[in-house]
Amino acid sequence: MELSKKTKEYWEDRDWKDLEKVESAADLYAIAERIIAHMEKPLVQVCGPVGTGGLGSVEKNLEVFNDTIIQLQGKRLNVFDQMPFEDQMQNLKKKFSTEKVVNDILNDFYLPIFKSGAISAFYFMPNWQTSFGARWEHEEAKKLGIKIVYL
Repeated sequence: MELSKKTKEYWEDRDWKDLEKVESAADLYAIAERIIAHMEKPLVQVCGPVGTGGLGSVEKNLEVFNDTIIQLQGKRLNVFDQMPFEDQMQNLKKKFSTEKVVNDILNDFYLPIFKSGAISAFYFMPNWQTSFGARWEHEEAKKLGIKIVYL
């Protein structure tokens, strides 16, 4: 899966190197925090199926996810692209208890990003309701007052 040119603009060599060494969702957040710090605001984020629901496989879901991000970037939206983090998220799931890692990713990676105020809107992909994580994001968006857009 090829990341968009726009996404790559925000990443520095240090970020890619640190990404290879992550041991936890909190490590992923530390990198995301740096990326977000030098992105043009306001930011939006895409929400939808990855590990559960959607098209039934992580690979197929990620393809649709990435295409959606690229389409929104093409509409001049500043998208926080979580795709560069996905390989390491999947590796953490293989290395540790999947349920624990999923909770860590939600609470130690995504939630601090949401609470930072950097994300002004969530764009929910079709079939988002089939995803445990996207349903969690939807609830957090409501709690935090983040705008919700359905694609």
